[in-house]
Amino acid sequence: MIRPNKLISVYKLGKITAEEEMKMAESIGNVPKPTSERQKETAKKMGDVLGMIRVTEGGLFGHKETLDWHANRPSDPNRCSLIWLYAVKGTKGSLTSWIDNHKSYLDLPDDIKEQCKKVKFTTGFKRGTYTDDTFFKEHHNKELIYDLVQTNKMGLTGLFFPFNQIMEGVPKELFEYLKKHILQDKYRYDHYWEDGDLVISEQWLTIHKRHAYEKMNERLLHRIAID
Repeated sequence: MIRPNKLISVYKLGKITAEEEMKMAESIGNVPKPTSERQKETAKKMGDVLGMIRVTEGGLFGHKETLDWHANRPSDPNRCSLIWLYAVKGTKGSLTSWIDNHKSYLDLPDDIKEQCKKVKFTTGFKRGTYTDDTFFKEHHNKELIYDLVQTNKMGLTGLFFPFNQIMEGVPKELFEYLKKHILQDKYRYDHYWEDGDLVISEQWLTIHKRHAYEKMNERLLHRIAID
């Protein structure tokens, strides 16, 4: 099983305010914020400061069931490449896992790597894939076409493979091969949350999964997307 690395960074921050969180996040990169009054009003209901979203209690993904493997908004052309998750309260006993698809790509046979380099795909959301949450509308963005093999801004090359969000483009046999390959334990980092933890993850070469947790209604994380 992998440890935190350049793609998945873990910090013990302890108790900080939402304003301190945002200041720290903005020191890393740009945090997109709502512009219209309607967007701002919605954002205020979902987060403690603009640009922040509550995860679970009073916010996004409040269900206790598994939130299966996914990456940040792949069907959005303005998606951010970093996600900040800060454990505010009630998190002890809950678990989130990440897959490192830089390492998984490096381990592929050369012929599979060459095949992957030729593949392009489109993404979207279909209920029942990674979540049943009604917050998201079913859709397929056919205009946004991705290469399966990506090199991120750190110069690391790997698979951009949010398989539960891929709609078309990856041949079925290759899709199943890659899914089985990347889900091996040696590419996975499991984070057992404690209040005050911060995990920042890169969103091109990782995917993540929130495991089921009975006390999800008592658990609160802050989520910030960073460009």
